Amino acid sequence: MKNLIRLSFLTCILLFNCKSQVPPQEPSNKGETTFIGTKWVLTKLNGDVLNLTKTELEQPYIKLSAKDNGVGGNGGCNSFGGTFTLKDDQQIEFSQMMATMRYCEGSSIENVFMANLQKAVSYTIVNGELTFKDENGYVLASFEQGEEKTD
Repeated sequence: MKNLIRLSFLTCILLFNCKSQVPPQEPSNKGETTFIGTKWVLTKLNGDVLNLTKTELEQPYIKLSAKDNGVGGNGGCNSFGGTFTLKDDQQIEFSQMMATMRYCEGSSIENVFMANLQKAVSYTIVNGELTFKDENGYVLASFEQGEEKTD
């Protein structure tokens, strides 16, 4: 009887332990393979071509990682990071982003970019262009693949 209870207890532990470990989300199609792990450089914001001023210190970009469902990048002045969740039908959700708090004059592009990431609910990749859209299908941000810097 004791052995049966122990065996039942061990079985429950194994079953519940396995279910509690959720693996990182893997890309489900070829379009997403380049989506995750690629540095995406911001080219359009709210559908308009991005015109950087001298106050932006870096080209805004975003990069998603399959390892930990992490997202990171730079808004032009401040680095940021958080997590993302992929859902069916090219749906995406970003966590609240954490960012450095460096002072930058005229960082309006960065402010709009960061706010738009929070509004994003879907994405598309067409002809090498990644686009995030809001719940109404409005284009929030568009990106092209960027080159990784090596130090």
